[in-house]
Amino acid sequence: MPKTRSQKKRLRKFYLKTFGCQMNYSDSERLETVLESLNLKKSEVMEDADIVLLNTCSIKQHAEDRVYGFVHNAKKAKKLVGLTGCMVKKSSTQKDEEHDPLLKKHETIDLVFRIEDLPKVPDLLQKYDPKLKRPEYEFDTEDYFHISPKLQENFRAFVPIMTGCDKFCTYCVVPFTRGRERSRPFRDIVKECKNHVANGVKEITLVGQNVNAYFLDDSKKKMLQKQTDFAVLLEKVAEIPKLKRLKFTSPHPRHMGNDVLQVIARNENISRSIHLPVQSGSSSVLQKMGRDYRIEKFKEITKRARELIPGVTLTTDIIVGFSGETEEDFQKTLKLFDEEQFLMAYISKYSPRKGTFAGEKMPDDISRKEKKRRLDIANEKLKKTALHENKRAVGTREYALIESVNAKNIATGKTEFGRTAMVPVGKKGKRFIGEIVPVKITEADTWVVRGELL
Repeated sequence: MPKTRSQKKRLRKFYLKTFGCQMNYSDSERLETVLESLNLKKSEVMEDADIVLLNTCSIKQHAEDRVYGFVHNAKKAKKLVGLTGCMVKKSSTQKDEEHDPLLKKHETIDLVFRIEDLPKVPDLLQKYDPKLKRPEYEFDTEDYFHISPKLQENFRAFVPIMTGCDKFCTYCVVPFTRGRERSRPFRDIVKECKNHVANGVKEITLVGQNVNAYFLDDSKKKMLQKQTDFAVLLEKVAEIPKLKRLKFTSPHPRHMGNDVLQVIARNENISRSIHLPVQSGSSSVLQKMGRDYRIEKFKEITKRARELIPGVTLTTDIIVGFSGETEEDFQKTLKLFDEEQFLMAYISKYSPRKGTFAGEKMPDDISRKEKKRRLDIANEKLKKTALHENKRAVGTREYALIESVNAKNIATGKTEFGRTAMVPVGKKGKRFIGEIVPVKITEADTWVVRGELL
């Protein structure tokens, strides 16, 4: 049988594209460590790479469509193509007799691997390049989290503390792609965080599909998961000396108890901005979504947060046009914006997802035109609440972690209250990247605040 181009070609450079949530970005950092152990060099341009790897998201059909578009472009450029992440069920290659259905359906994909099988990547790649250098040490095949991540920025890190989901919201495919909830060992998490701080990291974000569903021991989960061990872990990490800022995402309202809010309140290095996905302002819609709380419960949490944490800001996720959502239901969501004054909301139109309960059993009975109308109205409402929240900060001092400096010497960074701050820093402003600086806020726009360094 004649050799294909991919079989002949030596693998020297890789291009890695990540889709989806911060959990995927964290996984990609571990993948980079494995690839570099094979003496592969990272390319910032797909055309210069020998192999193109895509860390995929399947939360929505649109996310998968984007992946397939990228696969098409990579194959057109005659690259070896590999997929990992939420779209993959079985680690395999086109050379294997038994392989993932993706490979049969899309012959342009050469190999796929579950992110949990990250230590097996060297074996998979050697099927295409037998001369590929082997790692100097074997990776832990039992727990891929033991692979040290290759941080994209030296001043902040994303640390996974759990993966998977047990909630089975009717619209969501995550429990079927990521599996059931599994928490990392407490000591492993704290050790990783301490190592990051020792290496100069100033900001750590704890991540998980339901980050505050963390348990010290998954085999001994408490009754109905009404309480978790997340507050214990959060405080332990916050106590690490020289850790300047601690964040977490994404929590579930079901597990946001007073214990977590109290930990935030008494540790000044924990972010004063809480992302709490609500999805809808209507309890009847929440019930159809399988969210397991009423809107009154959500409001109790936010009320308590404001009582305990002065100046706290709130961000959320919203779905409009879900199955059976009436105009009255939608108006309740708009009312929630007025009551909570969200600094940011990630608003999306509902689209049925194959494999979910809603996608298979519930009617998609809101027209595309009506979904678009509701999306536009909700976004206009968000602009008003975001501007209101930013105006609250005018005249105050907040601390911004500088992420970038543009050609006009304007620095941009996030404050402890989640605001995007822009400040002039002068010709040598790039020295501020990765530093937390005090900013006096002088003016506010919808999405940013502006100010001056103090």
